[in-house]
Amino acid sequence: MHRSDRDVSAFRARCQEASDLIFSEASQGREILVVGHNDADGLSSIGIVSGALLEIGAKFISRSVFRIDEFFETTAEHGGRLITLVDMGSGSLSELRERLGEARLVIIDHHPPEQCELGENWLLVNPHLYGIDGENEVSAAGVAYFVIRTLIAEAHRYSALAVVGALGDLQDKGEKRKLVGLNEEIVSEAVKNNWLSVSEDFIFHGRGFKPIHQAIASTQSPFLPGLSGDEAASLSLLVDAGIELRNGDKWRTVSDLSEEEKSRLYNAVVTYLAKNNHSTEVARDLIGTIYELVNEEESSGLRDAREFSHLLNACGKTGNAWLGISVALGFRGWVLREAQKVVENYRSILKRSLETASKSLEQMHHSIVLRVGSEIDVRQVSSVASIVSSSKLIPPDKPLIVVGQEGSIAKVSARASPKLVAMGLNLGDIMKEAALKFSGRGGGHKIAAGAEIPADRLTLFLFEVDNMVGAALSVSKKQITLDDGA
Repeated sequence: MHRSDRDVSAFRARCQEASDLIFSEASQGREILVVGHNDADGLSSIGIVSGALLEIGAKFISRSVFRIDEFFETTAEHGGRLITLVDMGSGSLSELRERLGEARLVIIDHHPPEQCELGENWLLVNPHLYGIDGENEVSAAGVAYFVIRTLIAEAHRYSALAVVGALGDLQDKGEKRKLVGLNEEIVSEAVKNNWLSVSEDFIFHGRGFKPIHQAIASTQSPFLPGLSGDEAASLSLLVDAGIELRNGDKWRTVSDLSEEEKSRLYNAVVTYLAKNNHSTEVARDLIGTIYELVNEEESSGLRDAREFSHLLNACGKTGNAWLGISVALGFRGWVLREAQKVVENYRSILKRSLETASKSLEQMHHSIVLRVGSEIDVRQVSSVASIVSSSKLIPPDKPLIVVGQEGSIAKVSARASPKLVAMGLNLGDIMKEAALKFSGRGGGHKIAAGAEIPADRLTLFLFEVDNMVGAALSVSKKQITLDDGA
């Protein structure tokens, strides 16, 4: 199913096939069911597809789900309709075939696809099939954008939302946190059509509208130990650095700072981290490429594309996906105000969890485990994993495995450093293989993956994952030794 050669033309042709099929269904007045994952990339994808369906006057229903079981429950209510599955499905093709083999299904995804015979009436749109890296070059929202680009006139209005999805999926892995691959093409279209601007600056949350100390304290990606979540400590840092906090009776923002002040702020953060025995490497991620949606209000929390993605993620991970989808579709006013409340509450929840993270890490032979308590909804485990892994609390030579529990099911989310991926570690494969051994399901990308397993088998699962990580890295180290010897 996979191709080793990169064939963008064939990928575009596949996107066109999906576009034609969706248009055919809509033009015949048939209802379309759009179902997607509940994270930022998934909600962006739902927004892009649903927005296009609105424009062509299609009948459709859009829903977000946390796990594949919820998707199966949803389809039971909508038999016979064309199902458009976004940001999920590629890793569960055999299960989809077993349970929905006769369904008419379009899968728009960027996760590595399972080797499986597709259903007769299925259409899989996935960059991996054409030698394109869906982990770094294009997210599900980007694939959705390429699908609808010929479906409607002026489809470029959704280009900025595709960028939001890519950033929400942490695909800004290029130099200075830049988007690469097909994502760059989408960025160029968004800039050309005046939906997006690109610059380089501090990546602080609320950099354009929050008081500086609040922007620092609100920043969780990257997570700044001692500063993230602590306004008093952030304020003290600014005072010590001699940075003016106000301009008259108005609070200054990060965007108001001069280049000299920004340099002082950066040095102050580095000094603070070093003085408090924290890694200073995290400071490198504070400055990077900024993507701004130029038509959004500065104070909305939507102008900065990363902040937009945080809002969508917060909505999806707290059971408020409908709010996120509505915002992605362009609704503002009271809908946006409600979504903003969700974001603030979500940040408080994550803050409480992260405060104890450094004290709760369990060292295994080849990996590190963090168990979150009942105060964290299992839907938020992946967010905790992303933030903790970006905090430099985790050494780059061990992957992080975050575990939460809901009833009899354990939810696992794993993250690896780029260094480990370069050494050959593939968390997606490990999570999938280990979960299958213990009556669960798993999968994902090399650098970020997850699994769901019976809670009473969690300990055995963790040992198996740890052994598999060790085996994978051992093979890599042996290969390096052989290469050096040659």
